[in-house]
Amino acid sequence: MTTEATEPQYAAHTGRITLTHADAQPAEDIGGRSRATTWWNDGTTSYVLHFRSGQVHGWTMADEADTAIQALDSLRAGEDMNSERLWGALRDVRRLRNRLEALESELILYAREEASEGRARLNLREIGEVTGTHFSTVAERVERLTRGSHPAFRHWLVQGTPRVDMHTGQDDPR
Repeated sequence: MTTEATEPQYAAHTGRITLTHADAQPAEDIGGRSRATTWWNDGTTSYVLHFRSGQVHGWTMADEADTAIQALDSLRAGEDMNSERLWGALRDVRRLRNRLEALESELILYAREEASEGRARLNLREIGEVTGTHFSTVAERVERLTRGSHPAFRHWLVQGTPRVDMHTGQDDPR
């Protein structure tokens, strides 16, 4: 009796990236708008994230997003999650939410900084429209951020970049 390797039989390829999934044949090669999506005949979808931000930033958020998506699938399917998996899902969703809050705040600051044309990249109304908040609330948030009242994960986001010393006003706890 011979034992065969349990490597996936089917794969979808894009450039240097190969996606494999169990022994299911892909229903469609990598495609979609971002050229990063493959659908499998068993109903699974694979999505390739392309990033240069490294393990500390890109991988961390990708892992947390993956945990959140798996928890979403389990909830929607009515699957029973054990306490360890549930604890991990809650932890990663909280961490991802905090990282996204820091990212949104930094993007708002960037949008309000002077661009090459000598004016802000986006006005308060434009930022309010895209974030779903009133422009006056955006103005208050920008004021708090420029004073140094940042989300907890800002340091994680800007570490090792020129932005680390920007917008560090009187409220900055450093």
